[in-house]
Amino acid sequence: MTEFIHLLKEGILTDSKLPSSFMNILETLKKFDAITTKKQQYLLKKSYCIGKIELTKEGYGFITPLPKINNQPDWLIEKKLLKNANKGDIALAKILTKTPHKTKAKVLTILERKCQNVIAYLEKYQLDCIAISIPNEIPYKIKASQKSLKMLPKGTLLKLNPKNGEILEILGTLEDSNIDEVLSLSLYQRQESFSLQAEIQAQNTKKVKIQDFKERINLTHLPFCTIDPKNAKDHDDAIFYDSQYSLLYIAIADVSHYVTPNSPLDIEAKNRSFSIYFPHKSIPMLPPALSENLCSLQEGKIRLAMTFKIRLHKRTKAILHTELLHSLIKVKQKLNYEEVDELLESKRSSIIKTPLKPMLLELNTLAQTLRKKRLQIGFDFLGDSLELELDKNTELKSAHLKYQTLSHQLVEECMLLANIQSAEMLEQKTSQKDSTLGIYRIHPKPKPQNIKALFLELKMLGLWKHNTIPKTTEAFHEAILRVQKSAKKAKLAIEVDKLIVKSMEQASYASHNIGHFGLGFKAYSHFTSPIRRYSDLLFHRILKEKITLTQMPSSKESLPSLCEDLSQKEREVAKIEQDFQDRKFARYLFKHIGQSYEGIIHSQNNHIPIVTLSSPPLIGAKVISLKNCGTKYQKVRIQILEVNLATAKIYGKVVEYLNEENKQLLHYFSHKLQNKPHKSQAKQTAKQLIKNIKTHKRKNNVSKRT
Repeated sequence: MTEFIHLLKEGILTDSKLPSSFMNILETLKKFDAITTKKQQYLLKKSYCIGKIELTKEGYGFITPLPKINNQPDWLIEKKLLKNANKGDIALAKILTKTPHKTKAKVLTILERKCQNVIAYLEKYQLDCIAISIPNEIPYKIKASQKSLKMLPKGTLLKLNPKNGEILEILGTLEDSNIDEVLSLSLYQRQESFSLQAEIQAQNTKKVKIQDFKERINLTHLPFCTIDPKNAKDHDDAIFYDSQYSLLYIAIADVSHYVTPNSPLDIEAKNRSFSIYFPHKSIPMLPPALSENLCSLQEGKIRLAMTFKIRLHKRTKAILHTELLHSLIKVKQKLNYEEVDELLESKRSSIIKTPLKPMLLELNTLAQTLRKKRLQIGFDFLGDSLELELDKNTELKSAHLKYQTLSHQLVEECMLLANIQSAEMLEQKTSQKDSTLGIYRIHPKPKPQNIKALFLELKMLGLWKHNTIPKTTEAFHEAILRVQKSAKKAKLAIEVDKLIVKSMEQASYASHNIGHFGLGFKAYSHFTSPIRRYSDLLFHRILKEKITLTQMPSSKESLPSLCEDLSQKEREVAKIEQDFQDRKFARYLFKHIGQSYEGIIHSQNNHIPIVTLSSPPLIGAKVISLKNCGTKYQKVRIQILEVNLATAKIYGKVVEYLNEENKQLLHYFSHKLQNKPHKSQAKQTAKQLIKNIKTHKRKNNVSKRT
């Protein structure tokens, strides 16, 4: 299909002899009047697109036009216009309406099905059992006798063949809290187990002995340390700073030594592309024999590493010289963020070994200097990450927000430095002819319309008092700094930072370099996490090729498509992790229907307020608010009405509006919601959702009686 799409983009000659499969696709396009003829070539009409389907938890979808072009927006497709399309399907779509900010379309036909199965739950409807797909809730008839289906528990999860309704696998039931992990992975065609060939290859890797690697630089005498979360097992990076000679060593696990191109391990790593992190466990990109053992930079163990040796100016800390060494290292001590923070804050520690204490204190001073210099051109946003704790039954026990500390900043600045140096090294060693050969982490400048919308909103909030918006990158950076300062005084720093981030483009991978706008870097790559990111593993191979002048076994022409695939899978992994988190919140609230919780209205979905809960242990849980409009950023108390465990949707109603801390902010958003058509639409949408809940309850009652 990809080859056909590229041919059509360039134009297919009307007298071309095409394979029968291509001719069938062409005839389908003609049937839907999607083809035009120009200069004896077939071309796709501008109001049509062939693209990949992506589904949301709310049921609607997006189609990404192919071939993917940077900054090209996806087309929105309402649920009723999806034509039963599933995630990853290649479909033909046609534009319905188009504005500068949004394109709405409908699916005409499915050209290629990606998945041979759908995940669905068993629902007893009247006298029959049907399957309801997740997440878009499409009903499917099941190829099985009703008698056998009625013997299955309500809420049984099935893997179905969507073409004929055949049951491929019974996954479990929604009542089992352990099914959340299986469900989140299955929705994105992921699995925890590795292929037998990959496991065998991983188990057969030899332990590192110094005498076997005499060609490598021996750095085992240097007291490296790792700094990671408490429960981390995959230690990608280790650091050491020699302040006397102003030398910074950043050692990264040499995973590419073990994972050779096109081997079973490489195929497995490429298919996964990223490790997945759940609160109670991780689904690694590589088998544990490598990810948690031989590749992991464990304390006291000799390990292979790619080590940056960076000489800095003693006074200015400017980079004077950089080397990338094929090395052997031995970590002196494994540390976590909390242990390092204790040292940096109190200057004392009973845990950290004596040789490491002065090194870490001096490295912290260096990191803060590097950070200050970096933020002169880059941005700094107040970020928080939600950390869930599960009990022995994998049910939600607690949740809390984690903020960046000095130890996080210390590690971050070292990793950023290594990533910058790796990108610059590639640029220096790449000829102009091969300028596209790389894996860069790119971040385009924000679109002009997004900047305009952002500063209009900031002006209405009273945080931007000028009539013009910044035009240049330098002016934009300066303006954002001023806005952040004002937002901090107004106690809106986190909310405003999220507004700014939302206005920016999404970072992605590309084989060509356009720079990283958010960080302010001319060239940037991911180099520091090859155990958990395939992008970094590939980049190690590319740099080894440039340094040793050897040829990469894999095709150079495949890099653009590899980068596109990496970006897609990165988004998928984020969705898997978010889906699992949402399921734990939904499962907790399923047992607390009728109770009320504090929250903040953070967004509007189809003009229905979405309340983000702030009450422990539900920090971050999203509740769809019914019967009420409310205003953005307003604190409320919301009562839980209904929970759908299959879709992880939570419904409630606002029972109390709490103190308005920022009346100017609330007045602005109240003014935005006073548009009568919007209120009418919100009311209609809320009524429909309430109707759906009542129908769902009636079905439950019927099933209980039967």
